[in-house]
Amino acid sequence: MFDPEMNRNTVEWKQGRLEDAAIWVSVTRRSADQMSFESEDFQLARYKEEDEEQQAQRYLLWRDDTPVGRLRFYVNGDTAVMDGLVLLPEAGGIVAAQVASEALVRSAALNVRHLNATYPAAYIASFAAAGFQELRRRTGMIASTQVSLPLSPLPSSLRVRGMASADVDQIGTLLQRAYSGGPDNLHPDLAGWRAEARAIQEGRFGPFIPECSFAVEHSLDRFNMAGSIMVHLERNVARIHHLAVVPSFRHVGLGQYLAQKTMQRLHELGHYTVILYVTLGIPAFNLYHRLGFIEAGPTYIEAERKLII
Repeated sequence: MFDPEMNRNTVEWKQGRLEDAAIWVSVTRRSADQMSFESEDFQLARYKEEDEEQQAQRYLLWRDDTPVGRLRFYVNGDTAVMDGLVLLPEAGGIVAAQVASEALVRSAALNVRHLNATYPAAYIASFAAAGFQELRRRTGMIASTQVSLPLSPLPSSLRVRGMASADVDQIGTLLQRAYSGGPDNLHPDLAGWRAEARAIQEGRFGPFIPECSFAVEHSLDRFNMAGSIMVHLERNVARIHHLAVVPSFRHVGLGQYLAQKTMQRLHELGHYTVILYVTLGIPAFNLYHRLGFIEAGPTYIEAERKLII
């Protein structure tokens, strides 16, 4: 039997066009699921400046003639990706459930093997009901770059230097070693980590800041780095993207040293605020609190749904 109420509540995905900039930004600013440090004008300009690939990923969510959310959806290899999900407070779980179902339908039509989704923790029930398996929980943190803690000395065998473009393969190896076995081990092989390190250095996540990015060498091992930190601009604010230390050099203060050195250098260059995204439950979470970081956004869940081909 036809249910007019169900039809009225159906959410439709529509491609986000250039002329939809004001709607996209309005939905973003009206939600509670963002770290708000951009002006409306800056958000409008950023939307309009996106390249064709980014434009093709944008979808506005409409219920009748009313926008109720937005997201990004695209394919990366054999995986469909849905992220950037923002829903208005009045949209509720019924919209989240419909988004999850529609993402599955679209992924199946594309013959991919996996669907990875990132969404606010408030919608965990809707995505769990659709068969998504949680991978990790992350939250945004923000701090002033004016740090009062003094730099503690490191073991004399460690040398901290500025990061160079030629370091990219070693940085990829370091990231794989540092994250192995933990919730942040996102790439199945070394090639994936090297590709991510290269993407950061090339500015694909936002303009790279080499003056504030550092690598750590050990005097007896010139082939493997002990630690590193990579920083770039995100929405015109400095972001620590990776702070990584290999297991054999943890508990000597290296992670805190790198974070403090980066924050001090950012302050010298006129960047007075720094953000990062951290996985809940890892030891680094306590380190960031010691350095003055506070949670500045909601908790997000990254989840996966395997598809039967």
